[in-house]
Amino acid sequence: MTPDPSWQSHGPWRFLFAPGWNRPGFGETLSQLSFLIQKNAAPLVPPGRHRVDRLALPCGGESLDAVVKTYGLQPAWRDRLAAERGSKAERAFRNALALRAAGVGTPAPIAAAERWEGPRLLESRFVAAFVPDLTNFRDELARLYSRAPRCAPLMDLLLCVAGAARSLHDAGVLHRDLGNQNIALQRDPGHFPTPWKILFLDLNRARLVENPSPAERGADLARLDLPSDFRRVFHAMYFHGHSPPPGFTEAEQKARAAFDRHTALRPFRHPFREARIRRAEAGAERTLRGRDIWIWDDRSAQAIPAYTARDRRKLLPASNVVASLRHAAKKGLSIRRAYRHFLRQSFQTPVPFDGAIGMTLDAEPSTWSLQLDFLARLQGAKKLPLLLRLYHHQNPDAWHWTLDQALHLHRKGHSVALALVQDRRALREPKGWRQMVTLAFDRAHTFADFFEIGHAINRSKWGVWDFREYARLLDPVRSSLIQYPEAKITGPACIDFEPHALGALLELLPRDLPFHALSHHLYVDRRGAPENFQGPFDTVGKCALLRACARTHGFADDRILVSEVNWPLLGTGVWSPVNSPYETLDPRTNDPSVDEDTYAAFMARYLLLALASGHASRVYWWRLAARGFGLVDDSDPAAWRPRPAFAALQTLLQKLAGATFSKKLETPPGEFALEFSRPAAPPLTARWTLETPPAYS
Repeated sequence: MTPDPSWQSHGPWRFLFAPGWNRPGFGETLSQLSFLIQKNAAPLVPPGRHRVDRLALPCGGESLDAVVKTYGLQPAWRDRLAAERGSKAERAFRNALALRAAGVGTPAPIAAAERWEGPRLLESRFVAAFVPDLTNFRDELARLYSRAPRCAPLMDLLLCVAGAARSLHDAGVLHRDLGNQNIALQRDPGHFPTPWKILFLDLNRARLVENPSPAERGADLARLDLPSDFRRVFHAMYFHGHSPPPGFTEAEQKARAAFDRHTALRPFRHPFREARIRRAEAGAERTLRGRDIWIWDDRSAQAIPAYTARDRRKLLPASNVVASLRHAAKKGLSIRRAYRHFLRQSFQTPVPFDGAIGMTLDAEPSTWSLQLDFLARLQGAKKLPLLLRLYHHQNPDAWHWTLDQALHLHRKGHSVALALVQDRRALREPKGWRQMVTLAFDRAHTFADFFEIGHAINRSKWGVWDFREYARLLDPVRSSLIQYPEAKITGPACIDFEPHALGALLELLPRDLPFHALSHHLYVDRRGAPENFQGPFDTVGKCALLRACARTHGFADDRILVSEVNWPLLGTGVWSPVNSPYETLDPRTNDPSVDEDTYAAFMARYLLLALASGHASRVYWWRLAARGFGLVDDSDPAAWRPRPAFAALQTLLQKLAGATFSKKLETPPGEFALEFSRPAAPPLTARWTLETPPAYS
């Protein structure tokens, strides 16, 4: 074990040297640091209470690339504490040696230098080796949020920092100032399992504690600045995929609240310093916070929430509730009457099934040809209606490519619709959203079946927090409809079954925009089978209520469009929409995931019920190929695997080709039977129970 360095004096100076650095003449160099810094130093951070400089130091005939942290003068009482407990420079030096000895990352300490005059500490410096190409956790998060909002690199970063923080604590070190800025990052593509090396900085407050308790660990992590759901994920990563133990969460929350109060009072404690910092940062790029944080997850093909439910509610405006209540007061009775009428009419009118079942494809160039191959196998001779998405978070090249494929599919005989999907930047920087909307209408107005405007508007993770913001997304649509009045638009594309949210959005819709149909992402909302109830509503009842909303608000076609539905699949990890962005090892509760056979049965039964009821004009399945929720498992790029649902839909399409739903047969409770007429063929009956998939006879 390396012996603990001791002080060595040189005139009015004294030094601590790391092993191997007590070289002839080096003490003389350190005693001249004030002069060298003034003459040759390159500041690494804006000067404040302390300064941090990069400096080439002469050392034994060589030039040492070093970082020198100069601590500012402090009150006499702090000097007395420094004499007893060690100065900031000494503590930073000794703690860095301890971290290096434990294998925890920190820049290699070289020396500490101090000049005392009686009881006063006049100069205090810590010298460490310069590490090239460093960024820090704070700046990398800011870069990801604003320029590369992707889930996978964010999760990699959190996993790497969480692992390093765990190693820090397991080594018996509490940092006690573990803010994002004090976690340095060095990119290393060969570093397993994540492409970052972590180095802890600013160690003068650190304390050595043998086997820190969960409460001490939690308190030490409290200064990390992360949105609350990312913080939840970070803590799970810290505990290797498990929830934190008792004591950790309470201590972390208590320490974080205390630090937040301390931060809020800082302008009152140090008004001049804080004013100087504000002036220095006035022209700097603003770090995204609050509602503006938006992250896309390629694996589950969705935006991920940055905040827990409790914190999301704090960011939602009261105007959403006001609009919902106003809508209920103005339209509630009319919608209720229409709902009762439509519910009585369920399964009472003939419904042609040709063109009623649609499919969504992923406009991804690397898999496009395979998707088309499987689509051809699925649909046979009848061309399925298709839905493609234009994502605002992608670039114009991707938009053009998607529109090229939409035109190609149209020329092949498909009915093609386009969904225009927003992100938060669409509201923060509306010029890009206008560009995408205008491009879509310019290129596709002659053939697009409809344009769905917006996506899951009632879910803040998709970028819309205030429902009034949806009207801003509609502004460029209005201009395009003036130019192309024959184009059809649908919306507002809410997700799940939340009549109050839909009502608020319908209340706020501009009256001058002619929506052709109400489109909705109608999931069963974690209730399992499509026949199950959510309150008084099963799938048919939900469709009837949504249709009543469309009728009451004067949509051109009062039948709804279900533009997204599926079930999440068991065992698909973070590729499942209910497990992203991070799958913990703790048992899940209220998990809507199903096995592949159940998925197939639920899909067929949902399609039969929603369409035969007469309330939905079309249902688009989301989607053909996806590891966590598709008809085809694309986890092996070289060998895609059709799931049972692929065969089930194939059979449904074949059996119902040219068929028209004619009547719902009387059955015992828990059994269902729908009869279809077919041209030049005997009637066909689809039968199932709550435990079995449909059979056709």
